[in-house]
Amino acid sequence: MFPWIVILSLLGILLMFAELLMPGFGLFGIVGITLLVGSTMLVAKLYGTIAFLVMFVALIIVFVILVIVARKSRFYHKVVLEDKQDTQDFDETRLVGLIGKKGITCTTLRPYGTAEFDGMQVDVTSFGDFVDRGQTVEVVQITGKSVTVKVVGS
Repeated sequence: MFPWIVILSLLGILLMFAELLMPGFGLFGIVGITLLVGSTMLVAKLYGTIAFLVMFVALIIVFVILVIVARKSRFYHKVVLEDKQDTQDFDETRLVGLIGKKGITCTTLRPYGTAEFDGMQVDVTSFGDFVDRGQTVEVVQITGKSVTVKVVGS
């Protein structure tokens, strides 16, 4: 019975490891956990509590060693995204004082687009109307990060 316990444990660890590296919905992880729990329960039932604790610690050590070895491999760097985007959240203080200002649309508003107010480009929306590029618009409402404009003269 001991060889089956070792096979179940190693297969469980490999499936858990595969779940870490491959995107999915958790099938490998669920099967891996089930195999690990089953193998440790067999050890507890057949060999006692001390053997169960020894196996539990050994499984954790083997798993940690696998993760450390994998992180140094080229395969890990191909699978895991390591790029970071250093972006800042939108600064709403840029919008202070825009209500009532007039500007020119830089793009066609359908109903979203871009307009320029005093040299500053701002993402804007109209009240559902399409506004052609180059039209004069006025800021009528600011809600959070959303700037709503209307065409001047309508």
